[in-house]
Amino acid sequence: MSELTKIYGQEQHQIAVQWLAITIERWRANLKKLKIGSTQELYQSFQGEVISAADTELKARLSYALWGMYVDMGVGRGMGAGVKKQDADYRRFRNDKGKLHRHVRKAKVWYSRQMSREQKALAELMSESTGRILIAAIADAAPKTIEINL
Repeated sequence: MSELTKIYGQEQHQIAVQWLAITIERWRANLKKLKIGSTQELYQSFQGEVISAADTELKARLSYALWGMYVDMGVGRGMGAGVKKQDADYRRFRNDKGKLHRHVRKAKVWYSRQMSREQKALAELMSESTGRILIAAIADAAPKTIEINL
């Protein structure tokens, strides 16, 4: 493995670790701004780790509570597990058309827009890093002297 490949892997790993920290911080800020989750369960569920940053491959994992996606999309049943249409409890929560009596679900977009921005930022950071490494590799491989015979 060449020295440039090692440097490339280390730089990619460092960029990914910093990107994960910033992304999680921004998601948490979105949750606070949109007032999502009174129990802080979603806020505290964010975890990120760089799994591998090999020569040419980078793998990172972002995880959070699944129900956060339902908040982002504005969907969900709005009633306890096991409640069916024929049960008496169903009428307590919903009308004949299936709409909630008290709550109208609205999407609170905390994930999808932010994730698009963060993925674009990561792509730009990685392309800059790759460009620097390629330029360094070309500079190392280029001949140090050029001779022209006329």
